[in-house]
Amino acid sequence: FRNDRTLQVAELTRRLGVPYRHVRYVLEQGILPKGVAESPGRGEHRDLTPAQAFWLAIVLVLKENGVKTPMAGKLADHAARAIPGIAANASWEWHYNPFQGRIDTEFEWYLDIGDSKYVRIATTANPSVDGVFEFEWSKIGRFGTVREVDPLVVIRLDIARLGRLLKEQSPR
Repeated sequence: FRNDRTLQVAELTRRLGVPYRHVRYVLEQGILPKGVAESPGRGEHRDLTPAQAFWLAIVLVLKENGVKTPMAGKLADHAARAIPGIAANASWEWHYNPFQGRIDTEFEWYLDIGDSKYVRIATTANPSVDGVFEFEWSKIGRFGTVREVDPLVVIRLDIARLGRLLKEQSPR
């Protein structure tokens, strides 16, 4: 959806195919995107900006796939810090920043979780690499490379595809 539009929580859950009660649980746990009130007024709907919807979508999809909610929030925070820096600072795709509502990308972007301890970004945006370029692993909740890590279990979240799901034509 466009950067000047908002998305209600019910519509977000519909687009992601997750139960509405899951988003209520996440929000009640205080796992909130920046700028979202912990408890809106009675009878008020939560309207999410594209950036807030994207952050929350990462949490919901990870939760739906077995990642504990607090961990999913840390992983969304990691992606929110790492992806814009990679896309803009490396000049690979300077306009791409789904955490500011700029969801369109011509490349693939992934968030990898290894052994529930490590995180990294992977992308096809690196012009020097044919295929997917995988950054080094970091410990979840920290920046800085962790050497000699070879996770046995890796979960890969397709960030670019998640953006396409959120961009689906809104009825409003």
